[in-house]
Amino acid sequence: MNTPIPQSPLTEQDVRNIVRLLGEVIAATGNIDAKRRVLMEGLCELIHAESWVWCMAQYEPDQPPSFVGLVHGGFDDARFARFVEAINHPAIGTVTRPSTLELKAKGTHLTRTLRQIDPMDLLKSSPAAPYLARANIGTLLVSQRPMEEGGISAIGVYRQVGAPHFDERESRIAHILLSEVPWLHFRAFPDRQSLEIARLYPRHRTILNLLCEGWNRKKIADHLQLSVNTVHGYVKAIFQHFGVHSQAELLSRFTKGDGGDT
Repeated sequence: MNTPIPQSPLTEQDVRNIVRLLGEVIAATGNIDAKRRVLMEGLCELIHAESWVWCMAQYEPDQPPSFVGLVHGGFDDARFARFVEAINHPAIGTVTRPSTLELKAKGTHLTRTLRQIDPMDLLKSSPAAPYLARANIGTLLVSQRPMEEGGISAIGVYRQVGAPHFDERESRIAHILLSEVPWLHFRAFPDRQSLEIARLYPRHRTILNLLCEGWNRKKIADHLQLSVNTVHGYVKAIFQHFGVHSQAELLSRFTKGDGGDT
């Protein structure tokens, strides 16, 4: 039944779909990431999105946003790597600054479309725009939940280049679903050092994200058109920053921290 609900962009069928999907998430087997996938795949179907990312993020108004622990769907390897380059571009910070200030001022879970995040359409002329186009990201919807000990649990939902913007109804559906599952959100960064990824340069953050995807150094070098030796240098700096000695230790830091030893 598609009967409109008074003073709401949602219909009765929308509400039924939301309740059904929440029930499927609760009943789903597997770990938290598996349940996130059930939720996000269902959400994408409801609002006609084709890719998504769920991650821990660090947003400061005067710094580029930083991301780690990305769980995602709808991307192949090459497109996801291009996406990682785009979101780590220094110019992204200029576009996201107003929404970051709003999130810090309100301190609550917010969901915003690209038109709300960027009403002046700054992204279109931003140096980051070609990178997003290479990743076939045309428009987006972002939902952010402040974490108890700093940082943000951030969800991005995307449509390809040429697709229409997300509308108020679709944003409302996303917000209801993502705000009603507090147990699926990150509670905090694994440790204080992980929270400081914003101190890394954009290229380091890009390589950090690809390392966390399990990419080896040659694959990273081939994709970024760098020499393997150059990538070795970046990886060495990343390992030093986080106090680890291997890619396995790095992955462990972003899943369970250091066990409280520091």
